[in-house]
Amino acid sequence: MSTERWIVVGGGATGAHLAHQGAKEGHQVTLLDRDPGLGGLTATETFTVNDQTFEVDRFYHVILESDERVLALLEELDLQDTVRWTSAPAEIIEEGRQYPASSLGQMATLPMLKLTDRVRIGASIAASLALPMKIADRMTAVDWLGRTAGKSALDAFWWPILRAKLGTQADKVSASFMVSTFRRLVQARLKGAGDRFGVLPEGYGPVFAALLERIEKLGGTIRTGADVSRVESDEAGVHVTLATGEELVADRVFITTPAPIASRLLPQLTSVERRRLTDAPYLGVVCGTFVLDHAPNDSYITYLIDDVGLTGVIGMHALMAPDAHGGGKLVYLPHYCASDDEWFDESDDQLRERLLSGLQQCFPQQTFQVLASSINRARHVVPLPLPGADDPLGFTTSIPGVHVVGTAQNTTGTLNVESSLELVDRALAEVRADSSTE
Repeated sequence: MSTERWIVVGGGATGAHLAHQGAKEGHQVTLLDRDPGLGGLTATETFTVNDQTFEVDRFYHVILESDERVLALLEELDLQDTVRWTSAPAEIIEEGRQYPASSLGQMATLPMLKLTDRVRIGASIAASLALPMKIADRMTAVDWLGRTAGKSALDAFWWPILRAKLGTQADKVSASFMVSTFRRLVQARLKGAGDRFGVLPEGYGPVFAALLERIEKLGGTIRTGADVSRVESDEAGVHVTLATGEELVADRVFITTPAPIASRLLPQLTSVERRRLTDAPYLGVVCGTFVLDHAPNDSYITYLIDDVGLTGVIGMHALMAPDAHGGGKLVYLPHYCASDDEWFDESDDQLRERLLSGLQQCFPQQTFQVLASSINRARHVVPLPLPGADDPLGFTTSIPGVHVVGTAQNTTGTLNVESSLELVDRALAEVRADSSTE
């Protein structure tokens, strides 16, 4: 591929990795993001507790030992030694009672499960691993798990897991979500990956700082606070118009924003392409980040059977050093929901009260003091895989020189940094192949 002018719209994990790869290949890269800083869903924020100032991720993230692309990127940036690896237990709560749930084995022996439920849970996992994707795409995960595991096992076992991943949208996703999740776990086991979690003690901030430095050293340009209003193509190239009226021209433009935003930026899309970008409903999240005076429990994730407004309780303190946050304990309280849920319209104070009330219902015998907190919202986290859905939009659009790379092509219903990097690698392989035939 000859040297080209590239513009990458969106400075999250996908956009930053794409810009870095393009700059390494010798392209003249400009990375645009409308926010004051890079990061997107992996952006960080600053807290101060007991005179200690520290960075934390706005939304919680962990690294698995099977995340080959993430680990390779950290090694390339000389940040591999910053990962803190540890094992952390999980729990499940029902009406304030806590049970260990660190493994499928522990969860399968929960006291609320009958012996027949435990047998059918194992059968549902085996059946999911063998289920062809074409069939899985035709039914919801709830229907499939209810059929294979039974209603009582669905309510007491599978439903808390689905809700921890998908919140109020858990009953809508296709069975392919479960199939792809099980297969990913099995593949990780076959590759020899362990059960440890890795965490970046300062969040992904240092990763983006290192990427920015590398991109600029390779001749790339980073522009934050650059709000793109539309992208159009003609014989002179691809024109990127900012909200200020400024126009930039490139040979290729990569849109890494969520699909609904990409659709609004691209007026030249065909009706079929636009439908493929906008048909799937998006999962959103309201997430409270809290530094508490003490930990509610020792678990990284606490699954909830009762509906208390929380998707789960994420105890990042379980993965961190005891002195990482000024003596406080870092806990995330997420509420996953539809992108148009009323939660997004509430004030930070209202949401903080909702989330802390949910925490109190989970741990009624405890009283928590909040040492620091923030409320973060993301309306478009990942599109939900629905039964009978069409194939997603390809990386290369009908608009000359315009590519869409990101959650638009995510068909699993889960989003993490590893999957974002994998999408970039696939997209660039396609672009290189197409360029070689031009």
